[in-house]
Amino acid sequence: MQIASLLKSSRHSTLLIHSAIGLLIGYFVLHPISMTIYWYEMNQEPFTWIKLGTVIVTSFAHSFSGHMMPMAFAFAVLGLIVGYVSGEYYSSIRKKEVKIYSKRMLLNQSIPTMISNGENEFVEFIPSLRYDYRQVKTIKNIEFEVLKSIAGSLNAKGGTIILGVSKDGQVLGLANDYWTLKKKDKDGYHKKLMTLIANTFGKNICTNIHVAFHSIGDKEICTVLIEPSKQPVYLLENNTTVFFLRTGNLTSTLSTSETVEYLNSRL
Repeated sequence: MQIASLLKSSRHSTLLIHSAIGLLIGYFVLHPISMTIYWYEMNQEPFTWIKLGTVIVTSFAHSFSGHMMPMAFAFAVLGLIVGYVSGEYYSSIRKKEVKIYSKRMLLNQSIPTMISNGENEFVEFIPSLRYDYRQVKTIKNIEFEVLKSIAGSLNAKGGTIILGVSKDGQVLGLANDYWTLKKKDKDGYHKKLMTLIANTFGKNICTNIHVAFHSIGDKEICTVLIEPSKQPVYLLENNTTVFFLRTGNLTSTLSTSETVEYLNSRL
């Protein structure tokens, strides 16, 4: 409730500031500039910097004369409208950032509980991004399993993937994954993960993915918070386009008919 109140107050302030700045720019900048351009079009004199300075000063003074007030008012209103739209856009971005931050803070507090509760429709554990604990070596095919899980959540209702935790809830950490990267830390890990997502699904999908890192004891894990995609997401497997969907605590492959039926049910 407090966050909502702060967002509302911040939005009003932002709209007021942007609108005021837009009005001032329209009145004191756009109007004189338009007068300067109009003077050059009407007189068709050759351009010189000295002449430009003279015309700007003359046009600036003339633009605020009595008979030019209607045009000055029109530019002020135009600036006000542009400023208001700019404020609305900025507020929407800020609102989304605050919501994401709140979710991350809540996620930080609830990570141990999520792990202890086990996997479900919205939570999945994946031991690593590249390191195979069974074969004790790096296997790039594991990346596909991560991408498959991301696709399944994108096509469903979203969810959270926790990397660095085994299926039975044991915290393994990301150290083994780090050693498979050129930059062996969470920054390198984050870059690798987002590059995989962008190259596989397109850069636009990255706006649905929010990555954060958390420490549990002396081990670091990674959470991938996934917002559902408005458009269906597909993954290429063995040169075949496949539709994955997270249902229950499993990520399943849907046949063509099942995919069509599911997508129609979302309309």
